[in-house]
Amino acid sequence: VPDEYLAMDLDPGVRTVFESSARALEEGGAHLVPVSLPSTEYALAAYYVIAPAEVSSNLARMDGVRFGPGFAAATTLTEAYEQARHRGFGPEVRRRITLGTYVLSSGYYDAYYLRAQKVRTLVAQDFERVFAQVDAVISPTAPTAAFRLGERVADPLAMYATDILTLPANLAGISGISVPAGFAAGLPVGLQVLGPYMGEA
Repeated sequence: VPDEYLAMDLDPGVRTVFESSARALEEGGAHLVPVSLPSTEYALAAYYVIAPAEVSSNLARMDGVRFGPGFAAATTLTEAYEQARHRGFGPEVRRRITLGTYVLSSGYYDAYYLRAQKVRTLVAQDFERVFAQVDAVISPTAPTAAFRLGERVADPLAMYATDILTLPANLAGISGISVPAGFAAGLPVGLQVLGPYMGEA
């Protein structure tokens, strides 16, 4: 159980469900011990630099000609590109592509992208160290219960923050699963179980 995850501002209902799940695991024979993943505090920032950069790079070929939706109304190649890249993606995807293009641009690549990759390495090393001591890591899946559909669409930062407990595993490239653990205020709460790299079996 990562100390850093439980030190976060978890909703009381999420904390209660997690503690109940942890007790059930102990009653089933699991031996739970605290572990430390100190680079976790930087994972959210690193992820939201790396992921948009990769999205920007990978989706740059979406031009409506070779890849992506074509638009018959386009009369020039530039028009086809603009239509494929605007109509082909929703506002959140366009926001991430723009951010990714920015962090990959000259003058910002070293300042943002390379630094974020260094954080990614630190996060992976934290998990390697922890998995030398334990078989699995458990935590809540998110700091809050699920939010109602469409509730946070107008606040992308609030939506991004719900990923704070799952992003470190994504950065480290390790296996993980979220299983239903209970309910808080009538909304589902997940229990995240993480295993070492290539340790799914």
